[in-house]
Amino acid sequence: MAAKAKAKTVQTPAPVVEAPPAGPSRLQVELAARILRLLKDQGAGPGHHLVEQELCQAFGVSRTPVRGALKLLAEQGSVEARPNRGFVLVEPITVAPVVEPLNPQDDADQSLLVAIAEARNTGRLATDVTQQELCRQFDAKPPTVLRVLRRLGELGLVERKAGNGWSFNPLLHSLRAQAESYKFRCAVEPAVVLQDTFELDPAWAKETRARHMAFRRRSFRDFRAVEFYEMNSDFHETLARCSGNRYLLDAVRRQIQLRSFLNYYWHYGPARVMASIDEHMAILTALEAGDNRLAAATMIEHLTASSKHTTQGPEDLPDGE
Repeated sequence: MAAKAKAKTVQTPAPVVEAPPAGPSRLQVELAARILRLLKDQGAGPGHHLVEQELCQAFGVSRTPVRGALKLLAEQGSVEARPNRGFVLVEPITVAPVVEPLNPQDDADQSLLVAIAEARNTGRLATDVTQQELCRQFDAKPPTVLRVLRRLGELGLVERKAGNGWSFNPLLHSLRAQAESYKFRCAVEPAVVLQDTFELDPAWAKETRARHMAFRRRSFRDFRAVEFYEMNSDFHETLARCSGNRYLLDAVRRQIQLRSFLNYYWHYGPARVMASIDEHMAILTALEAGDNRLAAATMIEHLTASSKHTTQGPEDLPDGE
């Protein structure tokens, strides 16, 4: 009698769970914008062939981010992937974003500055640190850390210790201190433009208007908080300098220094950035028209609006930080 064949147990393979595709990197997004700007400037027409190597040479980057940028543009419908031809332009580019020159070093520095500001504001970074500790905590390269520390030193936010390490200076670490700061500014900064010695610098006014408008046209990302705050600080400090009053200028400079870390770590959203730019432009328009009283009133409205956002931030840091 033939032996019965044993039934084989068939195991169903476990389903493969694929990780969700990662979104485009910041570099790829910016490269995509630069490629559109380049095509617009060249007047490229439909069917224009985008050569990867030429784009690599134009922007000083490798093929990988260029390919990512081209795929992003293909998803957006600006270019089309064709067999054996790579990517070609679908139709002429009539509108392209304004973009600044690529500088990966600046991006790394600003990203680290924002991370340090966030850590200081949330109490995760001690007052006294070493360069090596910052490298480990933020996974940053020593040259980047050193550049950022030197930059913070120039701003008066950190000092090199006599021995080894660096020491951060006190900051506005409580909501009460921030509120008091804005009340002080509401008393001082409108007075800046009402001085009988106030004289607006027309060349600076033209330059800062162009700078604000260019910034407004770009999409806001966290690492751009540093650039935004420095533009903002220049606006308020230069108006104080135009007052011709050294004591008002010193007071405004001191407030800028105290508020630096609060604004490098920007958590108030892009809408407040756009509103702040519009408010600056309204102040400038009033000054250019010679209506300094209107400029002073608009300054109070600007500082009051800013105060409503920035004094509703994170919890106070522990005493002593």
